[in-house]
Amino acid sequence: MKNTTRFMLLAFTLVIVVLLSGCSTGEMYTSPVGVEGGVGWVQWIVEEIADFTYWVSIETGGYYFVGLIIVTLIVRTAGWPIYSKSNAMTMKMQQAQPDLDKIKQKYAGKTDETSQKKMQAETLEVYKKYKINPLGCLLPFLQMPIFIAMYQVVRRIPLSSGTVDGVVVDGVRDFSDLNFSFLWIDDLGSADPWYILPLLVGALMYLYQRYSMKKPEYLQNKKYKSSQGSQSEKTMKMMSYFMVVMLVSIAWTNSGIALYWIIGNAYQFLQTYLNRKSNYKKMSQEKSIV
Repeated sequence: MKNTTRFMLLAFTLVIVVLLSGCSTGEMYTSPVGVEGGVGWVQWIVEEIADFTYWVSIETGGYYFVGLIIVTLIVRTAGWPIYSKSNAMTMKMQQAQPDLDKIKQKYAGKTDETSQKKMQAETLEVYKKYKINPLGCLLPFLQMPIFIAMYQVVRRIPLSSGTVDGVVVDGVRDFSDLNFSFLWIDDLGSADPWYILPLLVGALMYLYQRYSMKKPEYLQNKKYKSSQGSQSEKTMKMMSYFMVVMLVSIAWTNSGIALYWIIGNAYQFLQTYLNRKSNYKKMSQEKSIV
């Protein structure tokens, strides 16, 4: 189940990346904010986040990159409780894995109904012991609408000048008074001329994957080795490397997306580090109580 959880998290991220890369040339992703179309409630989220980003940018001097950074941090912070619970569940699954594998070995090859029911009952007992909610692996999917909306916001704000094909259209946002420059980049809606940002996206994502996939020292059980562990780790590494390549390929064409992912990934790095420290503290307290 531990590996299943990790697969779910990686698959969740890959689904978003593939969706975004596949739709990045679609009409909705190349239209100003406010153009009709798309899923209604998702577009409502897009417009609200875009308006808030514009307001923050204006209030901080009119620089779009400042508003983008601030809103990215706010959105990531708002999603911290979900991320924290997912992280805690992963830790509990790692703790429970030896017990779960013993149950699998105990009932290996036993496909009769009675054995299967006993196996399910014993598995549920392990879940209760470690306070694991089997539905917890679905938590990351709650963030998907926000991630998709943020991606649209970052791509579409630089395109929003109040017009469509030169014609003023009601509801279409006019963000043309924002300053879209960032250091050496004239327009965050275009590609980085020196390709520094997309390379930073790849480097940061690679380092984060290495860090997040390495089990914390306090959860390592050197006496315990899963028969499927090495193969699962190889599969997850391949998936994570593919994800890095996909992210870089998207960031290569849009500096705003690259900046957004750099800030988001750096923040996620911090989240993981702090959550691991918090989980270690909780785990130590539970052991001392027992």
